[in-house]
Amino acid sequence: MQVKAKGYSQSTIWHYNERFRDLQHGAALFGTEKLSGEFIAQYIKEGKQKSPKLTGSSVQRKSLLNLIATAVNTAHIFVNGNEADNIQIKSLRENLHSYEQHLRDQEKRYETIKSYLQVATKFLLYLDRIKKSNPTEVMVIDIREFITDLSSKWSPRSMRIVPSLLKTYLKFAEYPIDIVLFSSFRTPCKSKPVRAMSFENTEALWKYIEGDDGDLRSKAIMTILLATGMRPVDITELKLDDINWDNDNISFIQSKTGEGMNIKLFPVMGSAIIRYITEERPKGTGSKLIFLTKKAPYRRLTPSICGHILKVALEKIGVAFVANGLHCPRAVRRSLVSRMIAKGVPVQKAAAAIGHVDEKSVDLYTELDVKKMRSICLPIPNPMKEWLST
Repeated sequence: MQVKAKGYSQSTIWHYNERFRDLQHGAALFGTEKLSGEFIAQYIKEGKQKSPKLTGSSVQRKSLLNLIATAVNTAHIFVNGNEADNIQIKSLRENLHSYEQHLRDQEKRYETIKSYLQVATKFLLYLDRIKKSNPTEVMVIDIREFITDLSSKWSPRSMRIVPSLLKTYLKFAEYPIDIVLFSSFRTPCKSKPVRAMSFENTEALWKYIEGDDGDLRSKAIMTILLATGMRPVDITELKLDDINWDNDNISFIQSKTGEGMNIKLFPVMGSAIIRYITEERPKGTGSKLIFLTKKAPYRRLTPSICGHILKVALEKIGVAFVANGLHCPRAVRRSLVSRMIAKGVPVQKAAAAIGHVDEKSVDLYTELDVKKMRSICLPIPNPMKEWLST
């Protein structure tokens, strides 16, 4: 398949498949087997109507049409302008191409390469505008001006990835060390980080699962989420073949990292899943996915359903849904790992338990271990105490 050959993530492939189903449905309604200008216009219009506040659906539909055009060796239906083509200085363009090849040689994922190139392209466009083509000509003030300019166009959330990606490019292009070091700035975080869900709320959710309220599909998803901390996208992509009932384990490829994952199939999880499959899951669908929509045509669930299920469960047990993601699936995931670390599980094992490769990724998970954090705190000097009191 073309999409897999390019190294797209599972979630991207899922979006392409969804848009392809929309295309087939539209073709059936129009009674046509060929693409026409009128049909394409209607197809894009439907995408805008589905999500008027977001352009994602329309962009995905255009990308799908271009992907199909590539597969049949025809010209792209929609020509997406490449920002790199706007770089006038030849040496900068050549350097960007070399950087792209460097990233490909490292066998990075397609979406990762795309992110690295986006930041590098923005930076080179800025250098092109101020007429600086040699790394030795670039000064710290130029980096500062570039960041200021980019911050006015990108959201704070998007800016959080810029420092590491920019630093990687600067090191590749052999910029002066002071420029590289200055690129390691920290962007202000205007959104609160997701905190771990409290122990009391987690226990209340377990009691809710054991009760009679709620459908079997929701309970099975909640059980997996609470017991394993799996990402919603991985839960909704679980297949029947991923479960080894004889060895009591679940094996799957993580959508975010592309790494394999093996999780123990706890009895409470197995019971919840098998009960959903035998009593509630639609029969004769031919789909290998475990979790499906309740109404025909039976399709895979979107990852957002996990957040909705969690929200409904919290409301039913009397917990108000808090803003800033304090009760989202990630909060459950963070709570699970925080408790593991608090019980003495090494950080590396706690990270591996939820699929993290880098143990630095679980730094924030230690927030519940207040006793251990207090034991390593230094006392506040007396002069500081006086200053704080005033």
